[in-house]
Amino acid sequence: MSIAKSIPAGIPEMAFARGQTFNGVAGRTVDIKLLPNYDNRNGWHEILPEPATPNMVAGTLDFDYVVVGAGYGGLACARRLAELAPQSSIALVEADRIGNNAAGRSSGFAIDHAHNLRAKSFAEDPASAKKAIAFNRAGLDELERLVTENQIDCDLRRQGKIHAACTDKGAEMLAGFAQSLDAIDEDYTRMGASELKDRFGTDFYHTGILCPHSITVQPAALVRGLADSMPANVTVYESSPVRSITYARNSPATSHRLVTSSGTVTTPNLILAVNGFAAGWGLYTKHLIPLITWGSMTRELTDKEVSRLGGLDNYAIIPAHPAGTTVRRLPTNRILIRNQYTLSKDNTALEPALGKIVKVHRQSFENRYPMLTDVPFEYSWGGPLSLSRNGEGVFGDVGERLWATMAYQGVGLARGTISGKLLAEHILGEDSNLLTEMRAKGRPSRNFPDPFNSWGIRANAWARRRTAGLEE
Repeated sequence: MSIAKSIPAGIPEMAFARGQTFNGVAGRTVDIKLLPNYDNRNGWHEILPEPATPNMVAGTLDFDYVVVGAGYGGLACARRLAELAPQSSIALVEADRIGNNAAGRSSGFAIDHAHNLRAKSFAEDPASAKKAIAFNRAGLDELERLVTENQIDCDLRRQGKIHAACTDKGAEMLAGFAQSLDAIDEDYTRMGASELKDRFGTDFYHTGILCPHSITVQPAALVRGLADSMPANVTVYESSPVRSITYARNSPATSHRLVTSSGTVTTPNLILAVNGFAAGWGLYTKHLIPLITWGSMTRELTDKEVSRLGGLDNYAIIPAHPAGTTVRRLPTNRILIRNQYTLSKDNTALEPALGKIVKVHRQSFENRYPMLTDVPFEYSWGGPLSLSRNGEGVFGDVGERLWATMAYQGVGLARGTISGKLLAEHILGEDSNLLTEMRAKGRPSRNFPDPFNSWGIRANAWARRRTAGLEE
């Protein structure tokens, strides 16, 4: 059963009315040309030990369930399927190396509420805001449980996040954010300039708000650990991009058939957790907005540089302005800078955009850490994410024995984890209040036609950068 608030225009093969299934993809063969294409600059992945040789799809394989995409949604879904159906065989298929994929390229924040929720939206609909936060916190709790039970070494810390401002405009936005938190009875702590300097080692920030419930992790280590600790009835495949898919038909009954460069996988039950690559699978071709966000990580600081900087050896800063700079200082004595987002219809995070963006990162870093201007970046990279215009994600049935979880609106660690878990429960007939609420959510609205959609996204990014000023 699939549920949503309305039927998006332009997808005749998909109906979202209660109780209907989506029949339009049944029996179709789709050549998948929209594939992940990542470099080896992802600092989170590169600073880890070299992974083992990947287990790649080879030959002709058959499974009871196949999950495509080893991000947070796919990892959680495969695990929960295995727990609820221990006699079933399950495959988790990832196009790249786990840890170097999109899930391993984030800033490592598992957050309970979005970075730039405004007082107006909180105050106008506090009930919806509270529900969204409850979903995210369920994801945080699940991640923390899995890391603890499986002893995953990913530096998970429930240390919260500090929204920090360096300008009067930023301080004004923080004041509005505090009002929005008040509107939904959220706890937080205000922080002044001297307290921020003691913590950060720099006097760049003037005011801040500590929101205590969020988690930080080493994201590449987290997803590697989640994959390595799968139940015994899950087989994990990496470096196995699917080149074509033939979707199952109910009459006569068939299986989904996935073809990679080195093998074929068939299954009666297919789950897609491919996020911004959905269009390549023939789904939501006009409804998701694929973006790349960009990060840079320094080399390890020397003892003298650590002494020069001062402050704590671990913290997580969220910018007051939505186009500002995210910062993490890591206990390994590295500093991460993250800002800029770009539209990427093919979800690639490669040159030529990187060179220009690193210059912006360099200026942002030196503005915050003038005592460390001689410290170079060792890694710079991009990571894809998927948004929708109306802020709704993809969850539930999308075809004959075909399900999906995608588009987490920038809160992928938390929302992806809980969405994947709930999707497995939905597939296997479980029920809960949280699952009922998830089923009742809407679905992504249709984008404006191009070139207007692309123009609008790029204009929005430009305008936000202009208004961010020194907060960038």
